[in-house]
Amino acid sequence: MKKIFLSLFALFTLSLTIVFAGYANPDTYETEGRGVVSILFVGNSFVFAGDIPGQLQALAGAHGIEITYTDISAGGATLRNLRNNAIREMRNRRFDYVVLQDQSRRPHVDTNGFLYDIRVLSNAARENGAMPVLYNPAVSDQPDEELQNILSEVYRRAARENDAILINAGDASIYAYNTIPGLLLSKSGNQAFLAACVFAAILFDLHITDIPQGSRYTGHNAIALAQAAWNFVNSSR
Repeated sequence: MKKIFLSLFALFTLSLTIVFAGYANPDTYETEGRGVVSILFVGNSFVFAGDIPGQLQALAGAHGIEITYTDISAGGATLRNLRNNAIREMRNRRFDYVVLQDQSRRPHVDTNGFLYDIRVLSNAARENGAMPVLYNPAVSDQPDEELQNILSEVYRRAARENDAILINAGDASIYAYNTIPGLLLSKSGNQAFLAACVFAAILFDLHITDIPQGSRYTGHNAIALAQAAWNFVNSSR
């Protein structure tokens, strides 16, 4: 009987050791119960030009956050074009986040259609255990503030109505353009890097101060863009 009691006590002690070991390093993402983060990207060239998913993966990975992603974006596509494929992906795989980005001007020229597709896809994301994320991109290399304001307001409305996370890279690009002297924006270059930094700041609360080795974007404005992303996100909270 005594041996049985000692064995049970040892097992209980070992269990406590394992449980508390999970809290030994609070800086690791796993201790927050998240493990590997899986993301589905649904959009067009504003997602894959500059490889925003890959850049976000590199930025997060440098801070100990492991990301896997699936990108079903297609050139010139709308969410209406991609809707069925996106829902099929959500049903076939588990995702933590589903990122939705529509054709650049559709929120302005087809607001009702845009809002409808966002609603359908956001509902599908939640039904399959994922959080919907709306990605509002910068629509031009040199910011068109009037157009961007219109688009951003529709994205904000869609985020409110669907209780979705908003990645407002469009307004962040205007902020960066107005605060970094001589900045020349490009869709597949520094705009994509800026957007990846905005994603990192909002989804993972990451302040990017060092550029990971092997980063796709190595322009001389990298640190300034990362700081602009962080400042913009925190000023908007």
